Amino acid sequence: MEYRSELKYNITNKDFELLKCNLESLLKKDSHCPNDYYTITSIYFDNYKKTSYNQVKDGISERYKYRIRFYNYDSNFIKLEKKKKSNGFTNKKSVIITKEFLYDILNNNVKINKSYDKLLNEFIIKMNTEYLRPIICVEYDRVPYVYKLGNVRITLDYNIRYTDEYKDLFNENRNMRYLKDKILEVKYDEFIPDYVRYRLQLNSLHQISYSKFNNCIDDLNGRF
Repeated sequence: MEYRSELKYNITNKDFELLKCNLESLLKKDSHCPNDYYTITSIYFDNYKKTSYNQVKDGISERYKYRIRFYNYDSNFIKLEKKKKSNGFTNKKSVIITKEFLYDILNNNVKINKSYDKLLNEFIIKMNTEYLRPIICVEYDRVPYVYKLGNVRITLDYNIRYTDEYKDLFNENRNMRYLKDKILEVKYDEFIPDYVRYRLQLNSLHQISYSKFNNCIDDLNGRF
């Protein structure tokens, strides 16, 4: 199983503009982003004990969570993902599902099937045995850059927003609540080239442990 390093930084509006300017001249935009940014929608799942939420909150180094993700409100490409974290490294497994199957999941109307992908059956078993259910829908806009050496991926995330309603998921004008956060994420396999690190001025930024999933739930519940 391949893991990647993942660094996160809380950035100001000024940082955001400076980083965007530097990255535009330094790296290429992700080929999947034909415009200035793309929108990510993620529906996160948790069990009745709120295990995923509490593991992040408590800083448990070995953890995983399930989510369903799509981009730019496109219902033709939807993924069920399992994201694992181990001592600061991350790994993702995914399987493509249909829009109809997504709503079957949200309505708890799915059963295991030997013809399904292993990850999908694993998820369905968790739904049946641990009462895994959707807990929050998180959405944000992302400006993505890539660099081949080191398989570096650098993203600027903003307009982080959420809802606990699952109707009209593919309607970009639905009502959502916004956070003020802006986040720089740096992902790589083995190393970040020195000149990329220098241009990003990572040493001067505040590295944090940040979860959009947890922060949105905290905001929803009044930051308990």
